[in-house]
Amino acid sequence: MTANDEIAQCLRPMISHLPEKYKQAIILTEFQNLTQKELSERMGLSVSGAKSRIQRARLKLKEMLLGCCHLEFDHRGNVIDYQHKCSDCKFC
Repeated sequence: MTANDEIAQCLRPMISHLPEKYKQAIILTEFQNLTQKELSERMGLSVSGAKSRIQRARLKLKEMLLGCCHLEFDHRGNVIDYQHKCSDCKFC
């Protein structure tokens, strides 16, 4: 299993800890492949509001991940290695 695969395993529990509005935005766009326009229509938001919600959700996930793990990236931004910062991480 690659580092990306292992980190992807950590993201699912992290998503479940997001506030509901952010959790829905991530699930609908990343796992159910809705476009931002489709998300905006489904959630009753403007397109810019939907974009902001997705960006905030991604930022919150990034903060959780960086709080849990130290990530090492290659020149293209791909994760090539990681280490848990603490042994009692509740996500990984």
